[in-house]
Amino acid sequence: MTGNYNLPDFLEMHYPDFNVPVYLYEEGRLVFCMPKQTSVTSPPKKYLDILFSSKERIFHCAMEYGTYYGGLRLERPAAAFLIWGPFSNFPFLETELRQLYKDYLVPREERESFRNFLWKIPQISLGAFISKLLFLNYCLHGEKLSVQDFLPYESLEPLFSTHISEDIYQKKEKHLYNNSYEIESVVMNLIRNGNPDGFNELKLNDSHYHPGTFAPTALRNLKNNIIITTTLSTRAAIDGGLDHDTAYQLSDRLIQMAEQMQNIDSLYELLSKISYTFAQKVYEEKLPTSSDDRMQKAIRFIQQNTNQHVTVDDVADYVGFSRSYFSTYFKREMGFSIGEFILRCKLEEARKLLQYTDKPISVISNYLCFCSQSHFQTAFKKQFGISPREVVK
Repeated sequence: MTGNYNLPDFLEMHYPDFNVPVYLYEEGRLVFCMPKQTSVTSPPKKYLDILFSSKERIFHCAMEYGTYYGGLRLERPAAAFLIWGPFSNFPFLETELRQLYKDYLVPREERESFRNFLWKIPQISLGAFISKLLFLNYCLHGEKLSVQDFLPYESLEPLFSTHISEDIYQKKEKHLYNNSYEIESVVMNLIRNGNPDGFNELKLNDSHYHPGTFAPTALRNLKNNIIITTTLSTRAAIDGGLDHDTAYQLSDRLIQMAEQMQNIDSLYELLSKISYTFAQKVYEEKLPTSSDDRMQKAIRFIQQNTNQHVTVDDVADYVGFSRSYFSTYFKREMGFSIGEFILRCKLEEARKLLQYTDKPISVISNYLCFCSQSHFQTAFKKQFGISPREVVK
C-alpha cells in the first residue's frame, strides 16, 4: 500500500470481509486487535513465540487439534507482525474447546463467552487463508507472491517408497494379494446402478480379502475403514443419480455414528450395511441423469429449491434459455415435462418429511409451496397411491 495510511483503520475496514480475529503486535506488544475483546481470547504466548520466530513474510503454525494461527511480517513499523486466528476448516467441537480452555487459561465463568467468540469465526481452509494473506501482503507491500510459494505441491512418494517396496515383497512371498480394487469395483457398481438386491448374490471370499492397515489400533483402523467405505459409496451414489445433498447428509451421519461407537461388533455391523444403504438410496431416490450439463444444472436447481415457488420460467431463466425452447428440450431429453419434475421433487421431499419428522401435513404443504392442503393431498395420493395421513400412520 503506497502513501500514508493508518494500519488499524485498514484492519478495521477489512475485518468484515474476513471475519477472522486479527492482532497487531509491535516489538512483541499487542497494540491493536479486531474485533474488540478481552485478554482471554488473545493468542497464547506459546504460539506467538513460534510465529514471531518465523523469517518468512507470510507464515502459519498449527495448534495440536487442527486449528491454525497465521501471520504477516510487516516492513513498517519495524519489528511488527499481524497475526490472524484461530481458524479451522471444521467447527470447534467440545473436545477441541476443552483443550483451548487450557491453552488460553480461560476461567470457568468466562468459558461461555469464549466459546461464543470462537463460534463466530468462519470456517476456512489453510489454502484459502494463505490466499487472503497474499492479497493483504500485496495491499500493504506491493509484493506479488503465489500460494505455491508457501504450500507447494510435492510428491510424498520418497517418504515411504522403501516401506511400500518391502511390504509388496513380503505379501507376494506370503501370497497375500490385495484384491480390494476388484471387490470395490463390484460394490460401487451395485451402488451406481441402485441395485441393493445384488448384494444378496455377492460372494466374497474373506480369505482373499486383505484390507490395508490405516491406524495403530484395531478400533481406529475399523473406523477409518468405515470413513473410506462411506466416502467411496457417497461418490458412487452421486454418480448413480442420488442428489448431492442427500448423499452427503447420509455420509456425514454414518461417519458421526462410527466416531461415537466404541464397540468393535457394532462397528463391523455398521460397516457391513454402508454400501447396501447407499445402493438402496439410489434405488429409491435417484434423480434422472443426463450427460448434458444444462440438464443436470436444471435438475439440481429444481431439487435444491423444493421449498420455493419454482416455475418453468425460473428453471429456463436459470440455465439461460427461453421457456418455450427449454421446455421442449427438457421433455425430449428426459421424457417428462419440467412441471411434472418440479411436482415430483416436491412430493418426494414431502414423503421423507412425513416419514422421518413429526411435522404436520399443513406445515409440510405450506413449506413446499402447494397452493392448498387439499391440492397437496390430491397430488400426493396420485403420485404414491396413498394419502399423506396413511404415511404418517
